Amino acid sequence: MIDKNFFGNIKHVMLSELAVIGGFTKVGNADFSITGVATLAKAEAGNLSFFSGRKYLDDLKNTQAGAVILAEANLRDLPENVVGLVASNVMIGYAKALDVLYPPVPHLHHICSTAKIHETAKIGVDCYIGDNVFIGENVEIEDNVFIGRNTVIEDNCKIGSGSNIRNNVVISHSIIGKDARINSGAVIGESGFGILPTGSGMVYLKQLGRVIMGDRVRIGANTTIDRGSIDDTIIGNDTIIDNLVQLGHNVQIGERSILVAQVGIAGSTRVGNNVVLAGQVGVVGHIEIGDGAMAAAKSGIAASVEPGQVVGGIPALDADLWKRQVAFLKTSVTKKKN
Repeated sequence: MIDKNFFGNIKHVMLSELAVIGGFTKVGNADFSITGVATLAKAEAGNLSFFSGRKYLDDLKNTQAGAVILAEANLRDLPENVVGLVASNVMIGYAKALDVLYPPVPHLHHICSTAKIHETAKIGVDCYIGDNVFIGENVEIEDNVFIGRNTVIEDNCKIGSGSNIRNNVVISHSIIGKDARINSGAVIGESGFGILPTGSGMVYLKQLGRVIMGDRVRIGANTTIDRGSIDDTIIGNDTIIDNLVQLGHNVQIGERSILVAQVGIAGSTRVGNNVVLAGQVGVVGHIEIGDGAMAAAKSGIAASVEPGQVVGGIPALDADLWKRQVAFLKTSVTKKKN
């Protein structure tokens, strides 16, 4: 359920108004003020819901919702008294509806008394600096930035306007673009692995690069991004990185790429634009993953991947070959009967 204690009260919007704002085609004559958002199975009269997969077809056919966002092909499965809001992409339509019904709450605009900010730091207008935040020498924070509790911004870092840095984040050796979101517990700009084993112990190779992050980048909770060793670690515009991801030194990620939870990429690997790495994908260092490539969950990528190629498995292979191998193993290995 959507708890108003956490997300506030729903904005009272008429269904016909939502259809216009969201670009939906409204099918059905009923009009009402939307009272809530719920799943198909739990929705009540006046609630908005959505249908995005055949797994929930029975829920769609029996829903008590007032209106459902769905594809035109599924109108035939909608109960007679339920209004359809037809969208070309259901999930994008649902996202637009949520933005209307639960608009973002403006953040506070003050500096908490327990924050420690070096006198040389520059803080823009309309910023919020939370309790126990530390901001070091020569840091530049542009306008309308939110920095949550206990966050550390070390010397000489820059944070672009409109960025949202959550609680307990540590940022060093980094330049962050505009409208970034860095979720709680992330660590950006710490030293990479840089360990050289010798017969008498370990030698640490000093890491002298930075992290350069583009605009509108999102970094998940407890993700760690190492600074470069000499060249920089780079994250392109509009790239989304999920929780618990690890990027090694000098890794470069292009624009609009998606890295799902627990992805790990070793040093100096280059990932192109519009790449998708599913959960727990591991990538060796010093290779290239081309634009538009995709990797299935748990894949182990040990060699460069061509642009547009889809791979899977350990070691990762072209997806068609990987699927044939899996099918062959399944049919060739049988369980021994007693």
